[in-house]
Amino acid sequence: MSIVAGQATDSIRATSIRRDDLFRAWLPLGLILGLAFVVRHFVVANTDVSWEITLSEKILDGQRMYIDFIEVNPPASVFLYLPAVALARLFGWSPEFVVDAMVFVAALGSLGIVADIVRRYRLLDDLDGRAAAGFALAVLTILPAQTFAEREHIALIAVLPVLGTLVARAKGARPLLWHCLVAGAGAGVTVCIKPHFALAVGFAAAVAAWHARSWRTLLALENWIAGGIAVIYGVCVLIFYPAFIASVMPIVGDLYLPVRIPFVQILISTPMVLWVGAVLVVLGLCRHIGRSPEVLLPLMASAGFAVAYLVQGKGWPYQSYPMLALGLIALDLAGAVCRREAERMGKRDRGRNACTTLALVFIAVWSFAWLNVAVDTRSLTALVERVAPPHPSIVMVSDDIAVGHPLTREVRGRWLPRYMSLWIIQNASVLRAARDLDDSAARRISADVRAVRQELTREIRDGKPDVILVDDRPGRILVGNRLTSWNAWLNADPELSALLAGGYSNAGIADGVSVFKRNAR
Repeated sequence: MSIVAGQATDSIRATSIRRDDLFRAWLPLGLILGLAFVVRHFVVANTDVSWEITLSEKILDGQRMYIDFIEVNPPASVFLYLPAVALARLFGWSPEFVVDAMVFVAALGSLGIVADIVRRYRLLDDLDGRAAAGFALAVLTILPAQTFAEREHIALIAVLPVLGTLVARAKGARPLLWHCLVAGAGAGVTVCIKPHFALAVGFAAAVAAWHARSWRTLLALENWIAGGIAVIYGVCVLIFYPAFIASVMPIVGDLYLPVRIPFVQILISTPMVLWVGAVLVVLGLCRHIGRSPEVLLPLMASAGFAVAYLVQGKGWPYQSYPMLALGLIALDLAGAVCRREAERMGKRDRGRNACTTLALVFIAVWSFAWLNVAVDTRSLTALVERVAPPHPSIVMVSDDIAVGHPLTREVRGRWLPRYMSLWIIQNASVLRAARDLDDSAARRISADVRAVRQELTREIRDGKPDVILVDDRPGRILVGNRLTSWNAWLNADPELSALLAGGYSNAGIADGVSVFKRNAR
């Protein structure tokens, strides 16, 4: 009887220990997720995500992409959000809530797949896997800040499984078929989001092949799947969206791509300084840990994203997120591997560990602050809600998409223009000031500017919007040789100024934007 009682006690004690272990394992992850939810509540809504949600709703309403509305990006930029918006419409939920929820689920799913790869092929033996998982979760859910659910954020979530399989191949393992399929699909989605993101996968695959000393790693199944998805996507764009090729790409080539930050300026920008700092710390640690693929592969993938950031040349915060995130993950793993190697040799270098931790925290906090840079239009939104009728139709006179989005969605309004903003007119003024246009390009740009101006006139004259947002901030648009406001630009146009004066009254100004309300009949 005493033996049975003792066995029962041992069983209860073992169960209690297992529960304690599970609690200790999951509690930090739960706290990180809870903090991520809090951050999402207080962070300003993302401009680009709001615009893509609006376009998704237009598609569901039967409008045609690149015909009834103009998006400068290929179709994948809208399709990323279309399922969430369709689901939200089906159940009557907020699209923003569903998008956030699906991104959280995708982040957890991606990390779950990577965790299975790490565990099955023993990629992080003798390392604190729970700490690494917690840090990666924070990088995916908290670090993005205002760039949460941006295309770059989704691209990083999608690419992580292929980085896991490449680390496994670098260490001599042969990933399971389902790992290859999921990894290849994720990498393919990443390349479809932006083709130059292939640099991240390519750099990582090259390092894996070098470490495994086999060029066959470059021809791994997941790489073929990613390439196949990218090719099929490209063919589908050519077949189903000829207007993008015929109408949008020429405008992008003439007016979008040439307007860039000077290369030297982008090299010394905040994200590049942070990224170079992380890389230097990792390389310093690699002197003690050798060629560790679990560190080198995410580092090289971050280098691929860094090149993509430089190639785009815009310097916008969200475009720097993947390189910063992977740089931080590589730094965290380098620190963990360094501590493991020191313990194996019976040493403890507290100074080096403290410096690594300080560098990690400093770069992470500064990156969060950088990625949280946003135009705050809450005062403007409140003004529009106060003076406009319910569900107002809205037109905007500004090159800054952040003036109209997410404001339009927050006031439950209706966006009338085909374009996200008057960026074409603004970019044209920049290029004309540079005086490096040939005659053919100058004629095309003049035609594009004329078409946008005429369309704006029709939107106000025929669409009779309830609200017109006119950017009154100085220095937004170059007219001749003088920087001025969009309000001054509009008043200099006889037809537009007459339409505004004849049917609208200024209801106030907030956040540097004048709100014109249509006069009651």
